[in-house]
Amino acid sequence: MRVPCVFAILGLLLVVAPPRARAVCGDGVRDGDEACDGTDLGGESCLTVTGFVHGGTLACKPDCTLDTTDCRRAFIESLVPARGGAVRNRCQLEWTGVGTSAAGQPAKRACTDGDGECDEDHDFNSTCRMRLQVCLNVPDPKVSGCAFTSAPGRVFRVEVLQPKAIVDPTTVKAVQDAFVDLARGGGVTGSEGANDVSFSPPVTSFQCGQGTVAVPLRGTTGRARPGKLKLRVRSSDNSGKVRALGSLQLVCNP
Repeated sequence: MRVPCVFAILGLLLVVAPPRARAVCGDGVRDGDEACDGTDLGGESCLTVTGFVHGGTLACKPDCTLDTTDCRRAFIESLVPARGGAVRNRCQLEWTGVGTSAAGQPAKRACTDGDGECDEDHDFNSTCRMRLQVCLNVPDPKVSGCAFTSAPGRVFRVEVLQPKAIVDPTTVKAVQDAFVDLARGGGVTGSEGANDVSFSPPVTSFQCGQGTVAVPLRGTTGRARPGKLKLRVRSSDNSGKVRALGSLQLVCNP
């Protein structure tokens, strides 16, 4: 007696899936290896793609790659230029608190305790943990002499003048860490001293870094008052000549 072959194809129905349609750039649907297509950005935004501060509009280029031009514009616009030194040098040091809002003064930025836009711990714990964004050699059109075509400076060193390391070493270290992060992103070595960071080779391009600083509320529970943190940083070239003196006040509101 012949045993039926289990692999017999008699009566076997083969269902073949139709070939997958090839991605077509310009049809308004992101597929294949396209980063975007038309208004379909795949859920991305300036913040998710670049890590820049909130704001700006992410767009799609005709070749279906992301266009971050407006993200960059909004980011640079949000930065606070240095207030001291020759005007043409003030874009060599600029900074801000990520997600913070203007607080009535050019060099003042505010956050509310627990606000997920600017308080990194997202908790109502009487402290705003703000992400400090620091940049050197910013092509800032709002500062005279700092147009996008301007020659960058040669920043060899940044020094934290306020707060003093002996008074608030934690904050000084957080600011130093932001500048070390900046150096790392540009292939430069940042070496921390007591209250400064030295760069080797010098920073000669537009580079940014981040660090987190804590700004506690003042007063007591139920009677909390805004907490304030004043920062002052000085940048210089290899001659020791002051190139820019930046001031920034971060405010934590209850």
